[in-house]
Amino acid sequence: MSKKAVMAIAHGNFAIELLKSAEMIMGEQEDALALGLNPGEDVEALRNQAEKILLNYQQEGKDTIVLVDLLGGSPSNIGLYLLKKYEISLVTGMNMMMLIELFSSRDFEETDALLDKMITAGVAGIQKFIGNH
Repeated sequence: MSKKAVMAIAHGNFAIELLKSAEMIMGEQEDALALGLNPGEDVEALRNQAEKILLNYQQEGKDTIVLVDLLGGSPSNIGLYLLKKYEISLVTGMNMMMLIELFSSRDFEETDALLDKMITAGVAGIQKFIGNH
């Protein structure tokens, strides 16, 4: 089973802070990094940075899972660009439960099963509670 690297890309500092929060819970994670797109920053520069990181992971023989915040936004467009050009996995709508499941299971699950497990955990973590009014 190949080693899996994680790259999270989102608007603003969301991915960066989400990764920090997941590492608070799960401990520091190897081969996991986050990139953000802030107002006024160049999308192409971020795409080039992501591509360079991905190429390094591939040279090291690692499968790369790219997570993005929002389908249709610039970070997901970067992910889709990478998906067309390289053999990666791309998941949209990232949240904390997805990252926790990913970090808990990535060393012993095949990629496809891991992605399914991660998405299931992400959705299961969304609940509604209504108090007495």
